[in-house]
Formats: sequence, C-alpha cells, structure tokens
Amino acid sequence: MFGVFKKRAVAKGRIGVVFGKNQIAVAVVKREGDVNHLKRCDVLPLPTEEGPDALATALKSAGLPRLPVSAVLAAEDYQLALVEAPDVPPAELRAAMRWRLKDAIDFRVEDAVVDVFDVPSQSRGGHGRMMYAVAARRAAVERYSAALAPLSTLDVIDVPELCLRNLASSLSAAAGGVALLHLGETSASVVLVRGTTFYFSRQMELRGSRKTAAGATGSGMDSDGIELELQRSLDYYERHFDQPPITKVVVSAAGLRAQSLTETLSRDTGFEVTALDLNALMSCDVSLDSEMPAACLMAVGAALREERRSL
Repeated sequence: MFGVFKKRAVAKGRIGVVFGKNQIAVAVVKREGDVNHLKRCDVLPLPTEEGPDALATALKSAGLPRLPVSAVLAAEDYQLALVEAPDVPPAELRAAMRWRLKDAIDFRVEDAVVDVFDVPSQSRGGHGRMMYAVAARRAAVERYSAALAPLSTLDVIDVPELCLRNLASSLSAAAGGVALLHLGETSASVVLVRGTTFYFSRQMELRGSRKTAAGATGSGMDSDGIELELQRSLDYYERHFDQPPITKVVVSAAGLRAQSLTETLSRDTGFEVTALDLNALMSCDVSLDSEMPAACLMAVGAALREERRSL
C-alpha cells in the first residue's frame, strides 16, 4: 500500500505490526519455498512509564529479526472508496484520484496520502474501470513512520482490507473463492477473494438484536444484520463479476464470538461456514491461543504480504 522507503529489503519473510491503545501486536512470517512459517505471534505491552517513547522502547526490546515490516492503519486513520478510475496515464493516477475522493471522504483531501489498487473488470453495471482508492490521514502515516523508526526495514503502511486479503488467499479453498468475515471489537469486515484476487470489501457495525451470537463478554452481535450484509456482498459479487458464486465463508478471529457466529450462519444460510484456523493456513512454530486477539490475527495478515512495492 503506502510505500515508506524507496529501497526495500529483500528477504523471504515479513513482520506485521498493529498498534493498540496499550499494546502492539506483532507477527513474524518466514517463507521457505511455497510454505509460510509463523515464527512469532504475540502482543507486546507498552511500558507506561516511558511516555511518548513507549513504542520505540517496546520495539527495541522485542528482539525482532531484520525483515521487511508492514504496519497496519487503524480504522479511524483512513477511508476506502470504490471509484471509477480516471482516464489518465499511470504516473498521474494518484494525483487525479484526489479529485474523485474530494466528496467521498470526511476529511480534507489535501491532508490525505492517496494510494490505489485494482479490482477485476466488472462485467455488468455499465461502469468503466473501477479501483479502490485509499485516503489515509497524512498525520497518521507520519506518526506510524516515526513510531517504527527503530525498525529500519519498515517499507509498507498497509490497510486491514489487504491484510485480510492475504489471509483469505492463503486458505486452501481460496482458488474456488472465499468470503472472509473478520470480527473486530465494534465492527466487522467481509472481503471476497478468489485465488489471490481481491474483488470486494464491505464494513458493518456490530450491534445487538433479537437474534444474537453471544460474545465472551456477554455482549451480543446482530447476526441477522451480519447475515444480511454478507448476502448483499455476495449478491454484488455475482451480479458484477463474471465468476462462479462464492459459497464458502470463513469467520475470524478465533474465540467464542466467532464460534457462535459460525454456528448461527451454518444453521441459517446455505453456505459452508467454518472458523479460521491458522494452523491450516501455514506451518506454525508457536502455540496459538483460541482467544487470540483480532489485532494479532491482523498482524499475521500483514506479515503475509508478498508485494515488494506499492501499486
């Protein structure tokens, strides 16, 4: 996504980093041939006594290997929009896209760092070439870059949707198409992937309703609403892309919420619904907790990135 340095380390592996309020989630993935090996996946607490230098202190003491690093933007730091691509040369695309984004984001486009990524051509709908445009708050990109200065191999600041794409592409059934439904604390995201190709993404709020999937804390999720938004996403995919239907749904992160939602969707839909198991995606050299935080899973997705440069 957003390239930080022109020169990037060449290595068979990557580190994914996700910032939280009081912690940092870190994942280390190394590649041997076609096999990904998860070498590390944990959460680092931030030493409160260090103040503004807490991030640097935690990263320096983490003992991370010298590998390329992807940091993941938080939801409040960027906006994603599906827009028609302007008819300009590739070198002028990002600049031209700013004008398309002026009315699509809720902050000044002059304060944004803009990048784009392709989606396959749509067979229906009368649209021209469509692209996803990412507008990240410039202050956030600069803050992430400064915080990760101790890791000199930082080369990409990524977005959660592409991290989820990386996870979905690693699923053994992804060649036949998969919908990955990722549960955050207050929202959920669904990404539709076939092979390594990203087709569509949708975000939804998690609210309680008559029919709920109970969480570990006792709060409810609107499983009716999730089911509706999932079906809308799959309907959009079928209407606009000349591809077979997606019938496999994978729910993440792990834990009671995902288990309960998996059971609900399996019962109420005609889809094959399973919970995400990282052990089925890669060789894991670490013990994975069944209640692994969503941020840690997102760090794994960031570490699975294979692109060497932004688009």
